[in-house]
Amino acid sequence: MSHTICGIDLGAFSIKLVLLEVGFRQTHLRGLLETAVPSGDAPLFERQADAIKEAFSKVSAEATPYLALPGDMLSIRLLDLPFSDPRKIDQVVGYELEGQIVHPLDEVVFDHLVVKVGDEGSTVLACAAKRDEIAQYLATLEAHGTEPRSLYAAPIVYRSLSSATPGRALTAGDEAEVPCQVILDLGHLRTNLCIVREGQAITARTIKRGGFHLTSAIAQGFNSTYERAEMAKRMDGRIANPERPAKTPLEIKLDQVLRDAMVPLVREIRQTLASFRAASKETIDAVLITGGTGRLKGLPQFLEAELGLPVRFLAVRSSAEMKPVAKVDDDDSPVVEADESSSYALGTAIALAASRGGKEIDLRRGPFVYSASFSVLRQKAVHLTVLILGMLFAIGLDVSAAFSNLGNERKDLDQQLKTATQELLGQPNDDAKAVTLLVSKGFKEELAPLPKATAFDLLDQISRKVPSDDQIKLDIMELDIRPKKTFIKGTVDSAAAVDEIGAKLKEIDCYEDVSKGAITEVSGGGKQFTININSKCP
Repeated sequence: MSHTICGIDLGAFSIKLVLLEVGFRQTHLRGLLETAVPSGDAPLFERQADAIKEAFSKVSAEATPYLALPGDMLSIRLLDLPFSDPRKIDQVVGYELEGQIVHPLDEVVFDHLVVKVGDEGSTVLACAAKRDEIAQYLATLEAHGTEPRSLYAAPIVYRSLSSATPGRALTAGDEAEVPCQVILDLGHLRTNLCIVREGQAITARTIKRGGFHLTSAIAQGFNSTYERAEMAKRMDGRIANPERPAKTPLEIKLDQVLRDAMVPLVREIRQTLASFRAASKETIDAVLITGGTGRLKGLPQFLEAELGLPVRFLAVRSSAEMKPVAKVDDDDSPVVEADESSSYALGTAIALAASRGGKEIDLRRGPFVYSASFSVLRQKAVHLTVLILGMLFAIGLDVSAAFSNLGNERKDLDQQLKTATQELLGQPNDDAKAVTLLVSKGFKEELAPLPKATAFDLLDQISRKVPSDDQIKLDIMELDIRPKKTFIKGTVDSAAAVDEIGAKLKEIDCYEDVSKGAITEVSGGGKQFTININSKCP
C-alpha cells in the first residue's frame, strides 16, 4: 500500500513542498508546491509555520511531513574514533561530542552517521541541537497544525541527492578511487554546504549569507527600496564574465555591487574547502550549485573563477523545474546537467531521505521521538468500517462454504462406514467410535490369532498326565476337545483309577473345573466313566 511523503523546505522567502508517493517497489513524484512566507511583524518561524499550514491546505492527499533543522541551530563535528564496532560508537559518541561543543550533553539532542571505516578506526559525522530550541521549534509547528515525522540536519541531508541509493560508510581506499563533490544550496538567508561522495556526506556546514544580503547590497548601492532591489536582482542582476562582460554603466555598477556582496560568502566557502583538503587530503571534483539565489546570472562562472573548481548546476532528480540536458565530455561519455538552479533541492533531499528508509541523522529523538497519530484513521473511519465489514462478510461466506463441503464429505464417509460394517459385522453402524472399540475388543479378546493352547496341545498334555499302562488299564472310548470344554469317556479297571485320572487332569494349566460323571460296571469287571472339564483356553 502506497503512502505520501512530504519533504518541507522552510525557506525564509518561501516554503517549498515536495510530495513523493512511496510504494512497495517504486517511488513517484506526486507534486511540487511553493508558498511565499507572509510578511509581518511576527517572528520569521511563526510566519513560516503559517505558510506550511496554507500550503498543506492545498494538498489533497494525506501526507506525512518531514522537515530539517537549519544549520544555524546545529553543531556539526567530525569525530575520529580508534574502533569501528557500531555498538562501541553508539556508546562513546556523546562523550566525544561533549568535548567539542559548548553545551553540556544533558542539554542537547544528538545523532550521528558513520562516514568512513578502516583498519585504524572510523570517522563519525555527529550533529547536536539544544533541547529547548527543538522543544520550541516543535511546539510552534504543532500549534500551527504540523507535526513532522522527523527532523533531519539540513546541511547533511543533501547527500540523498548525490546517489540513487542510501549512502554507506566509506572504506579505506575509496577516496583514492572516487573524488568528492560540493553541493552548494544558496538560499535567501543562508547557504548550505555539503561535501559528498557516492551518497555519503563527508562534512557539512551552514553559512549565514544568501540572496537577502545581495538584495540588501543592491538597495544600499543604488539607494532604493528593498522591493525594487529584489526586482532588479531577479530581472537585471548579473555577474559579468569574459564571455558576457558588463557594457552599460548600470551593468558595471550592478556587477561591482554583486561581486562585493559575494566576497564574504566566497571567503567562507574557500576556507571551508581549504580546511577540508588539508585535514582529509582528498580531492574535490566539482561544485554543484542549487537554490533560489543560484539562479543569479553569471554566478557559476564567477564561482568557478573564485574557487578554481568546475561549477555546474545540481540536477535534482525529482524536481519538475530541472530539465536535464545531455552533454558530451572529451571522452565522449554523456553527462547529465541541469540548465538552471532548482529551489526544490532541500525539499527533495528531505523527501528522498524519508522515502528510502535508510540511516539518517534525525534529531527527533529522546523526549521528542515521534509518536504516531491516529487522526488519519479517524478521518477515514467510514471507509475503513466498510472495508472491514466487507472483509468479514467475505470471510463468513468462505467459512460457510467450507462447512458445507465438510458436511457433504461427512455424509459420504458415514455411508462408506455403514457399508463396511455391514460386510464385516453383519449389521450397519455409522458410529465411528463404537465401531473402533468393537473391532479393537474383538481382536484382543475373541479373535486372538494365537490361542494360549490348541486342541493338539491339550491332547498332548492329557496323554502325559494320565497314569501309564503299567499303573492302570485305561481304554479311551471318546475324547472331545472343544473351546472352553473337554469331554472324556472310557473304561478303567477300578473306580480308584477314575479318581487318579481326575486328579492328574487338574494339573493341566488350561483346565479349571474337572467333574466326574456316573461310574458304571461293564463286562469283564471294568468300570466305565465320563469326565467333563471346563477349560479357560480356546
